[in-house]
Amino acid sequence: MRLVLRVGGLLIAICLVVACADATGVPGASGADVIFSDGFVPGQMGNWVIEGDNAGQTAVINEQLVFELADNNIMQFSTLPDVTFDNFILEVDAQLLEGDLGSSYGVLFRMQDSTRFYRFEITGDGLFMVERRDGESGWTRFVDRWTETPAIQQGLGSTNQLRVEALGTNISLYVNDELVHQFNDATYSSGTIALDAGTFVQPQAKVAFDNVVVRRP
Repeated sequence: MRLVLRVGGLLIAICLVVACADATGVPGASGADVIFSDGFVPGQMGNWVIEGDNAGQTAVINEQLVFELADNNIMQFSTLPDVTFDNFILEVDAQLLEGDLGSSYGVLFRMQDSTRFYRFEITGDGLFMVERRDGESGWTRFVDRWTETPAIQQGLGSTNQLRVEALGTNISLYVNDELVHQFNDATYSSGTIALDAGTFVQPQAKVAFDNVVVRRP
């Protein structure tokens, strides 16, 4: 599916990749509080549906979910459409492997559909953004602009753990165990989740995700 959105003043095309949610393979991801986990291990991972085109591809490579983007101003995301989460704690490891350091990657959560969701995004040069997409009504930002934080490990190949804690209307966002933003919003109380990667002015980026864990609070 290809949609056209405008994020932060930039025209963005989105390729939707869907996934199923029965998965294992994350070291230490056990216990009654674990709702979902995936280490992208062949034979143990969920039934992810991988799609793409000349602008962007998603594949499982070396036990990671890898996004390879070949155009500028696009965002591609992979979602879990069959599982709805209300209150949850999500953790995922992510790396920008190739491309401009301004390329972004992150988590979409409490998704109602492909155009209505919250978005927590970081870049390879140490910036983050938190915003809400409301379909044709556009975007609402919870920070004024892309904001710098020392919590992000910058540069190609650096691993950053992203964490989303969604408890009722209170949402807390962490990078490498450091709280970078917290806000209250009642627009979306539950929904699906997704992982995403994007390019801005410069084309071409490669982003890898691993060790996805979703827990009950």
